[in-house]
Amino acid sequence: MRRIGIIGVLVLGLTGCTSPEEMEFVETGGEEIETSEWIGTLVEDVPKGTESLSDAVVHQITLQYKDGSERRLATKDVIYEAKVGDIGLIAIGHPNQMPSFGVYHYSRDGEWIMRGMKHFGIVGVSEKTQHGLALPQDSMYIIDSEIDDSERPVKLWTLYDETQLVTILMTDAFSVGDGEPINQNADGAERYRLNQPSGNGLYYISQDKLILVTGNVSEEELWTLVDSLPDPSSESFPFHNSK
Repeated sequence: MRRIGIIGVLVLGLTGCTSPEEMEFVETGGEEIETSEWIGTLVEDVPKGTESLSDAVVHQITLQYKDGSERRLATKDVIYEAKVGDIGLIAIGHPNQMPSFGVYHYSRDGEWIMRGMKHFGIVGVSEKTQHGLALPQDSMYIIDSEIDDSERPVKLWTLYDETQLVTILMTDAFSVGDGEPINQNADGAERYRLNQPSGNGLYYISQDKLILVTGNVSEEELWTLVDSLPDPSSESFPFHNSK
């Protein structure tokens, strides 16, 4: 299978390579985390006919370490796995690098295709924040990324601490039949519960945007968080302030 060496920060085209000297740091929310072992990532093609999103990322991603060893991700470390239409979103813990995580965004046109990834951790990050949201914790670390796909641009925000992760995804609205209707937002937008193999998730469509919220927290905590989100048209979405 084709293997591509890349730095494990944010990958949009999944091409190119980076020397070990350039891979000493992982960008996260404007800060940098020094890593003692992990230095990069190998990306392989998703095997044809792969149905499971967790199988796709486990087959595709191999972490590289300074001592020359390599470790694949493992399905037992999946934190959440959500699918809406042809969009896939999965978070997974890194082996022997806890607490360290990866969030991977996929789309599907017959086969799963990775559109972007973000690797991040706890050590050395800036202070936890709250941004006016009803979070599962009083405050959490925040990391964001943007995938400027010509077909469907996607913005992602992951709120996390040592054990909990919640990702908010926003993209242009499209016709989707996934999920079970559960209730409405104040603006009348219908929420839909996702039947996920890992974690909980829900989504809704508002102001021509599809908003997906998923994580390893309770469904009630996701509802509360969604209730506290501003309108998608807000310049600071998903936050109530920019600081």
